[in-house]
Amino acid sequence: MKHPVTCANCHDPVTMKLTVVNPAFIEAMERLGIDVSKASRQDMRSYVCGQCHSEYYFEPASKKVVFPWDKGYLPEEMYSYYAQKPAGFEQDWVHPDSGARMLKAQHPDFETFTGGVHARSGVACADCHMPFMRDKGQKYSSHWVTSPLKHVQASCMTCHTQDEKWLLDRVKTVQDNCWQLQHIAGQTVARAHETISRAAAIQTADKTRLEKARELIRRAQWFWDVVAAENGMGFHNPSQVMNTLGRSIDMAHQASAEADMATGRPF
Repeated sequence: MKHPVTCANCHDPVTMKLTVVNPAFIEAMERLGIDVSKASRQDMRSYVCGQCHSEYYFEPASKKVVFPWDKGYLPEEMYSYYAQKPAGFEQDWVHPDSGARMLKAQHPDFETFTGGVHARSGVACADCHMPFMRDKGQKYSSHWVTSPLKHVQASCMTCHTQDEKWLLDRVKTVQDNCWQLQHIAGQTVARAHETISRAAAIQTADKTRLEKARELIRRAQWFWDVVAAENGMGFHNPSQVMNTLGRSIDMAHQASAEADMATGRPF
């Protein structure tokens, strides 16, 4: 009972059926045209996870929790939503070097997973992270919520026919590739912040170009952070994650170029 998540976070205390208790998740899904109360049991095996493992922000005046999904789950769709300054929300913080108004991604596991091959194949979060087990003839869903790699036989090999080593190698390859590109993106974003800082220190710098550079680095870091703050290290949606990191790197380079041009230095 010392754990912050208890039975009632996912189960109706009377019927023990799966239920969503987070108002922000319910409201966000309603805005997308989805009635959570009518969801299938398989969908609920993801929704009970997604109600917490998602991106959110606090409305400035009310401090109400809101999920930014009105335009969709993709990084660019959530960014487009934030660009409208919903309920007056403009930023989570201001970067001390570049002066850019930044967004901080929380843990967008549900958003990333939703567009991946597993979700589109009907697999739920719980199928991998809380797989079915058997004990003395009884079937139950494991409540040791952990990495599927801890129990590959139960979490992966009920669907996949490849051997365990092949599956483990596949996961590790995806995650290694993701980490390498995430590191490159992070370093590129950091250098762009420094470039903007140096440009802003020059009094004759073009203010319009500086603001464009700040907008580009705001976007670049958001794209990086959507991956960095997510727990799958690329595996929840490999193609989307690699695309997101590649675009982050590109926008960070563009930000540096704009900052250089703001000072009259050739690109």
